[in-house]
Amino acid sequence: MERAGIRFDEEKIAEVENFVSCLTLTKCTKSGKAEPFEILKHTRRMIRGIYGPRDEDGTRIVRKCFATFGRKQAKTQIAAAIAAFEFFMGDEPMQEIYFAATAADQAAKCYEAIRDMIAADPELESIVKITDSIRKIVNLVNGNIMQVLSADGKKQHGSNPSMVVFDELHAWGPAHHELHSALSTGSMSRRQPLWLTITTAGTDIESLWGQEYEYAKQVEAGDVVDPSYLPIIYEVPRDADWTDQSLWYLALPLLETGHHKLSLYEAEFRAALAQPSKQNEFRRLYLNQRTASTVQWVPANDWAACQGVIDEEELAGVPCWGGLDLGSTRDLTAFALTWPMPDGRVIVKAWGYIPAGSIDDRCRREGINYREWERLGHVRLTGGTVTDWRAVKDHIAELRQRYKIQQVGFDRWGARDIVQDLMADGFEVVEMGQGFATMSPAVKRAETLIFGGKLVHDGNPALRWNIDCAKVKADDAENKKLVKPITNTNTRRIDMAVAMVMAIGISISTEAPRETTFLEL
Repeated sequence: MERAGIRFDEEKIAEVENFVSCLTLTKCTKSGKAEPFEILKHTRRMIRGIYGPRDEDGTRIVRKCFATFGRKQAKTQIAAAIAAFEFFMGDEPMQEIYFAATAADQAAKCYEAIRDMIAADPELESIVKITDSIRKIVNLVNGNIMQVLSADGKKQHGSNPSMVVFDELHAWGPAHHELHSALSTGSMSRRQPLWLTITTAGTDIESLWGQEYEYAKQVEAGDVVDPSYLPIIYEVPRDADWTDQSLWYLALPLLETGHHKLSLYEAEFRAALAQPSKQNEFRRLYLNQRTASTVQWVPANDWAACQGVIDEEELAGVPCWGGLDLGSTRDLTAFALTWPMPDGRVIVKAWGYIPAGSIDDRCRREGINYREWERLGHVRLTGGTVTDWRAVKDHIAELRQRYKIQQVGFDRWGARDIVQDLMADGFEVVEMGQGFATMSPAVKRAETLIFGGKLVHDGNPALRWNIDCAKVKADDAENKKLVKPITNTNTRRIDMAVAMVMAIGISISTEAPRETTFLEL
């Protein structure tokens, strides 16, 4: 950095690189065996950027480093190596080095990488005390500590960190603001603290990740002059052609070094070309691009390909599971059944319920011929101008006369009366909330069935319309749920699709475990 009062310390950089190159990697190596830590181009960029710029008195200038790459580019190992240098060789006395993430297991990845590096070096191992039960390592020579932190921000206000590794900042939500604030402001007494953020891209520009990313981009572009802040950004530009594989190295530096090959990403790339929700996944996780949080769930042609002939006699002897989505005043109320068949197929049937007193207004306002769907038996009318839950319950009881219904999943919102009636009729009911944590496994299982050609439906036009309306929303932890598109008229409906997903969700526990279809590199 050619600026008055700032010098570049090549000797310090060499000291850091010499220490790091003596470490041993036990995971994520090309051979699959323990190997010396190889300082690659993007690793050297971080080391030089952090440890090179110095004040006239020799103090390190960089206090914050925001490092973002595509998935599995050795982010954790790089952060672990830098933390290990500070722990054993750093200039700051009595160091407190912390690893923080939204979940302890995520934060522990960096800790575990350092622990393994230490275990591979008898000299380092002889001067530390490792307590895995609390994920803490103490340097017996200089008194330095490193530890995984809980996500409780209130407990961290008294800490005095010399270094903090913020892992996967894209997953940090409003509930983690206090932790981030406590750790970011708790080093005022430190001479040269270091906050290191390692992350892939997120979706919400207003989140902690978004705010940090925007600032890093401004510093990178020179719009903000902040010598204490180091942006390390590897990404394919959002306006670039994401299918152009010659650009992928911009987000995946291990491609440039030859440590990864393009073929490693082919399966995910093909899935992304075929499925809109997978496209956003691929672009965010591998190309490190901020993507929209909602996309079309199932293209019409993929849903049409799942239509088949359903044998009612065959269904009568196979256990099935139900999902009940109780619509608001304007939504549909919907019930769906799913039959996991012995041959691996899953058959689905669904019904919608609307009050007879509002059907003509709905047909006119929404442009949907509910009358025809009612004639075909896909939509059922209840009395009055609001949905009569008793009529819905009675129809579910009728269905049990024909089918072997095992359980009915329901969302607790507004469901108390009908659930009590179902229980009184002898149904086993299972609460299934509509949040990411509950719905994500069900949505992902439904996707696997649909795009794998294993889901079978009877061409129900009401269900087809609901599927066409449905968008999938993903959070930064890669969980998914179905949402309606945002429109000015709010005439789109997804309730039958949601009921189908709920039914698939509660049937998952009856199946043998399945591996994810998205490769974890």
